[in-house]
Amino acid sequence: MNTATSLTPQLTMETKPRVLVTPLCGVERGSWLNSTLLTSLVAASHDSRFEVTIEPAFGLIPVDYARNRCVAAARDKGFDWNVQLDNDQTVPPNVLDVIAEAGPAQDVIGLYSGLCADRGASFRFNVTTLPGVADRNFTGASRLGAGVLILHSSVWRALPKGPWFRTVRADDELLTISQGEDYYFSNLAMAAGLRLWTHRMGAGHLHTVDLTRLACTNK
Repeated sequence: MNTATSLTPQLTMETKPRVLVTPLCGVERGSWLNSTLLTSLVAASHDSRFEVTIEPAFGLIPVDYARNRCVAAARDKGFDWNVQLDNDQTVPPNVLDVIAEAGPAQDVIGLYSGLCADRGASFRFNVTTLPGVADRNFTGASRLGAGVLILHSSVWRALPKGPWFRTVRADDELLTISQGEDYYFSNLAMAAGLRLWTHRMGAGHLHTVDLTRLACTNK
């Protein structure tokens, strides 16, 4: 009897989830990655829980084309997750905690961040939540803005062919935008039976603002 063979330990290799991080950015100053986001990207690239690849969506316009390219890359290269980050967003260095916490129900996750509305007269968040729908640190949503989007591979399994994002324009002389590419995707995903979520970890949204207006608001 060859006891040496039976006593040899079986080596196993744990497969780490593969995460494709695709920051949307460009060569002009207004589309550079902000320094806080850069710091978080460096931290994410060293997260030992995952196999992380960072591939900037560099200079791709319009934005719906850029986002579709990101999803197609994740699908074609066999990634488990695609994290899309706009260049003006800030996220904590531990942003991949969101993926670590995600369960089978979390198909699409969007971190909430602020938006200007009414030409800067008011501010709101970029997500529409579903009252009473919660799962640990996740809250259900019916609409997600795309500042920080975290997509599971269930997205391209349920929707194997794009476009996943599309900017919808009205048929008028100005070609007015009637629906942004992110809200189009939200509706498409829900129609395919995917679930939308936001997370208690929010994201910053860096814009130049009228500080006098904000000072008046805080009085």
